[in-house]
Amino acid sequence: MKRSSLVAIWLVAACAGPIEPTTSMVVTAAPSLTPIVQPTIISPSPSEDADVFPGVVEVRPVGWSYKADVIAPVGFPNTAGRVYGPDDIAVPPDEGPGRLAHYETLPADETYLESRIEASRNHGGRAQAVVVNGEAAEVWLDDTTGELLLGWTLPGKSEVLVANTADLTVEQLVKSAESVSDCCG
Repeated sequence: MKRSSLVAIWLVAACAGPIEPTTSMVVTAAPSLTPIVQPTIISPSPSEDADVFPGVVEVRPVGWSYKADVIAPVGFPNTAGRVYGPDDIAVPPDEGPGRLAHYETLPADETYLESRIEASRNHGGRAQAVVVNGEAAEVWLDDTTGELLLGWTLPGKSEVLVANTADLTVEQLVKSAESVSDCCG
């Protein structure tokens, strides 16, 4: 039965006249799609199954964009970050009103976050329980300076956001944290 089907298809194809192209049949080739930015893989990878890319804060105050990279804080060579803010701010300083600082430690290590929590605690900061991506976390609030500090982990890296109550509420800071995506820039 299969052989007879193949013969029938061959006969139809062999006996059919040529099909003239029409404008409705012409398909132009799509332009080549090349990413503008190629992702940089950060080594070492946390596992053989996944690579870790620098994170990007996707949810920020309206009109805020990436401003500058932050070099590794003294004593934390595996930690670096980015500063986001409105167009009219100058960087440095990396933190304070009008700025959202995002720090990442690769591979995951909470030493930087713990040092920031200790500094907040010593300055009178207080913890507020929150949930980030379904996991328990704490936002540290310094009522004197308005600093908001939030730390959490993603696969292969530790994350810290530093903002100010002049710009964000605790709820908005959590939404920013949940928007951090591994991206390429």
